[in-house]
Amino acid sequence: MKHQEAPVIKHAGRVLSVTSVQTKVEIQAQTACAACHARAVCGASNDESRILTVRRPDDGTVKPGDDVNVVIRQGQGFKAVFIAYLVPLFILLVLLLTLPLFFENELVTGLGALGFVALYYLVLAQFRDRLNSGFVFTVEKIN
Repeated sequence: MKHQEAPVIKHAGRVLSVTSVQTKVEIQAQTACAACHARAVCGASNDESRILTVRRPDDGTVKPGDDVNVVIRQGQGFKAVFIAYLVPLFILLVLLLTLPLFFENELVTGLGALGFVALYYLVLAQFRDRLNSGFVFTVEKIN
């Protein structure tokens, strides 16, 4: 039986620097992003470049200036969308539906729901390193 590889998400980029433990890669928005329906929520669809730090040992295969693909498994991409967008949306909707049972003022309800979402993002920021360790980027040199 043939082993089937997991689907991956790739972004083309250029290596900025390579150290013994990490590689910094600059990725640009792709021209296909303009037609994508998810461009409003995708961090890669802005008209600016992004710098990704990929934790990897320097094996001599890439050097600054090389064109590379930054690759992440599709399942990890879905996990990131879930954590960054779907959980806060769920929190917001639940609170907007339940807080009116306790407060009659709509302003208090709305601000309370937004406050909890802001608190969620603050907690995410505090655990950024732990979350980042769960996402594994790889770098492939483009021939």
